[in-house]
Amino acid sequence: MKKTTKCLLLFVLICMTSFIAIGCNKNVSQNKENINAEESKSAANDEKKEITLTDNVGRKVTLPYPVKTCVVANRYNSELIRASGAIDRVIAVDMNTAQDREYWSEFDPNNTISKGGNDLNYEKIVELNPQVVILPANGSWEEAENKLKEFGIKVFVISGYDTSDFKNQVENIGKMFGTEETAKKFYDYFNDKLEYIKARVPEDKQKTLYLEQVTDFQSTIPGDYFFNMQKLAGAKNIFSENYENININEINPEEVINRNPDVIIKFLTADDAMSGTGLYTPPRKEQFKEKLEEIKSRPGWSDIKAVKNNDIYFMTQFSHGGASKLVGTMFIAKWMYPDLVPDLDPYEVFRAWMEDFQGFKNIDGHFYTADELEKE
Repeated sequence: MKKTTKCLLLFVLICMTSFIAIGCNKNVSQNKENINAEESKSAANDEKKEITLTDNVGRKVTLPYPVKTCVVANRYNSELIRASGAIDRVIAVDMNTAQDREYWSEFDPNNTISKGGNDLNYEKIVELNPQVVILPANGSWEEAENKLKEFGIKVFVISGYDTSDFKNQVENIGKMFGTEETAKKFYDYFNDKLEYIKARVPEDKQKTLYLEQVTDFQSTIPGDYFFNMQKLAGAKNIFSENYENININEINPEEVINRNPDVIIKFLTADDAMSGTGLYTPPRKEQFKEKLEEIKSRPGWSDIKAVKNNDIYFMTQFSHGGASKLVGTMFIAKWMYPDLVPDLDPYEVFRAWMEDFQGFKNIDGHFYTADELEKE
């Protein structure tokens, strides 16, 4: 009996020892797995993250993610970046942008990368050593890509003036900087209003428009960036058809008379702005009045419907370009179809653009109707 009891105790002891050993081995194995997992996670965090995006000229470009430093040419590009919540990543801009000391006070005119999108100062760019250079499609992005490749600086094309690519460009900005939520809120605000205009302005109600840029007798035809701004407003540009022999940089005044637009819209810019640019501070009101008088006095233009009905409107080079020219779209739609789009308030859109999306203060004096100019 004693012998049996001893054997039983020995058996229990052996079993307990085995279970303890198995448990220890299991714990050791689990600990090793946990350590390996942490090491892998740490290695992944240390590894440089990247994101591949398709830019405005159709290139697939792999960028560091999120982009922490970049330099930017073109004011419209910087505005889109600011509206998407990432202006703090921009360390330098072009002179066309930096010239506006009130609107872009954070950028030093003595520390710019170029005048505009071309003639880049590569020595300055290399000195600044950004992760990415953002250029417009009409800039020297191909040259920049070749020259900056050896320095590991990426080139990405964003064209903030390209209304037709607004969605893709805002999404790209949100993704590259990791500010997707802010970028989406920005996009949705303007897209909702575009959908409203589209639903309220049927094709059979569209009026004809002659749009004249800052330079007198310079207009737009299909394929031009200004054309899309009008098209989204439901306007029918007088050069939307039979434009093959039209030189948009030098419109024959007789062509405007013959096509007899319902509405005329003219751009102006401040006298002290660099050529082809706009400033936050609007032109003098007298400048608008003088231009209105000049348009009305053009030979033969008194017979044009727009002149007869005083359907002449003005916006500045600075104001119309907001949100890839969609600010301009809102004013065109309201001026041309006030009864069709009663819930559209372009002045509120401009206020939201300036204050909510640019973090800046709103300002008057960028938009006028002929009636307003002739009241005084």
